[in-house]
Amino acid sequence: MLEPIGAIYHLSRMTADTPIDAGTAAYRGFLFVDLRGFTAFGERYGNAAAAAKVSRFLEIGRKAIARHEGAEIKTEGDNIFAVFPSASGAVLSGLEIVDTEEELNAEDPQRPLRMGVGIHAGEAVETAEGYIGRAVNIAARLCAVAKPGEVLVSSTVKGITQASIPVGFIPRGRRRLKGIQDPIVVYAVTRDMTAGAPRAMPRPVVLGATGVAIAVVIALAALAASRWSTSPGASAAPTSASSPQRVVIGPLPIGTYRSQTFQPSVTFNIVDQGWTLNRDVAEMLGLVREVGPPGGVSFLRVQEVISNPCIEGGEGGQTGPASGDLLTTLAGLEHLTLMNSQPVSVGGYAGQQVDVTVSDSAQAACGGLVGGGVAIFAAGGEVWRASPGERFRLVAVNVGDKSVTIVSSADWTQTPSVQEVESLLELAQRVLDSVTF
Repeated sequence: MLEPIGAIYHLSRMTADTPIDAGTAAYRGFLFVDLRGFTAFGERYGNAAAAAKVSRFLEIGRKAIARHEGAEIKTEGDNIFAVFPSASGAVLSGLEIVDTEEELNAEDPQRPLRMGVGIHAGEAVETAEGYIGRAVNIAARLCAVAKPGEVLVSSTVKGITQASIPVGFIPRGRRRLKGIQDPIVVYAVTRDMTAGAPRAMPRPVVLGATGVAIAVVIALAALAASRWSTSPGASAAPTSASSPQRVVIGPLPIGTYRSQTFQPSVTFNIVDQGWTLNRDVAEMLGLVREVGPPGGVSFLRVQEVISNPCIEGGEGGQTGPASGDLLTTLAGLEHLTLMNSQPVSVGGYAGQQVDVTVSDSAQAACGGLVGGGVAIFAAGGEVWRASPGERFRLVAVNVGDKSVTIVSSADWTQTPSVQEVESLLELAQRVLDSVTF
């Protein structure tokens, strides 16, 4: 990972014609790209294969950067830092990098390249030693939390580029990045221009202040079935009797939906506005909400429980645990505390619910650039993270021969109140009755 040295990124390539003005801040686009899982790859395949992989990574990055008028500022083995005269150039370069990665991985799926890209734009002072500025640091932190094959940008970059280049933006919520005082609103960039765009909705169902607190509704519903089933009047009948429509990335109008790619297929009702689907792949179905209070819901086919809070994920842990084994593994991790274990029913299948708390000091001994949270699970080539001190709910259930893990959490960059969490629990029952596999 790239780490600022005294908030200065040293220039690796400068010419006699390079302008140097230590007193003037210039507005630039900054891009960081990092090769993930490199240490584990070298351990498995040896130094020669690792060197060839780095060479290919650098070739891809440098071609894309040069094609979009960027300049390589610093390279350290498995990462690159580049600057662009515009945010649009940085975004297009980042997309080209992950597109090339996807093509190469299709050709050689046994030894995939796994790259994450982070981009921010802003003022930075160029000196003889390098660029100095908050904009550079934010770009580096976004790269640190980007998932493999993902280009993460700030809301600043979205605002600058959305009317200039043919791309779409998928909301990833507010993230608290290491060393950055205020949470950053984050988006993933995609070639799909319709992703995340507002869509026509049917006549709304308005539920007032509590209605906007359904961000974690599906997972919480699945988690707390037995608890809520004893509360008179807690359950709301599904509002739609029509055939479910397949979900698409972006906002979900009120209605009944079925996952298109996630397996086992999940059907559920949306009865309140504000939901956005941001993932539907074979091993992950995710919904996010950025309003009152923000949070997220993820249905996961967990490939790995990440036992070390000091790694970015995908470099160690237990692979493919069944539901019971997953809970046992989590219970054995010193930085996690599991409480309130109880049986639940999810879509007619028996499961086990637990409340999980991440230790406040989970990353105290890590040092360096450790991204925006503690890596908990790897699924579908991505990592689900939680903040130090965060409390989230989890249900583990076997659906036929498939183990499904459902996690829900409010946005802990803002530390939700007990009342906010309780509002989510009350609203969760609306979806609980509609969830089927």
